[in-house]
Amino acid sequence: MTHIAYSKVRLQQTTRFYRDGSALAGTIVGGPAGLETTVNVESDEPPERIRRLVDMAESSCYALQSLVQNMEVTSVFTLNGEALPEAAPV
Repeated sequence: MTHIAYSKVRLQQTTRFYRDGSALAGTIVGGPAGLETTVNVESDEPPERIRRLVDMAESSCYALQSLVQNMEVTSVFTLNGEALPEAAPV
């Protein structure tokens, strides 16, 4: 799409999550704790063109954007085909 030439790309990504609280006490929570990405590009292109390529890759990555942007989340839970009642406030 961009006509930016590269011969090789190596990507390494580490995602960290946390979990805290107690399942037995009903206080268990979890979520993202960090995301580290290292991208190594082999190319004869000038650095500013490769920077443009990696910036576009980050801005169009569904997984990354799901972590860094707020979004509406809707969940529907059923048991044996019937809707579960709303959870009691914690």
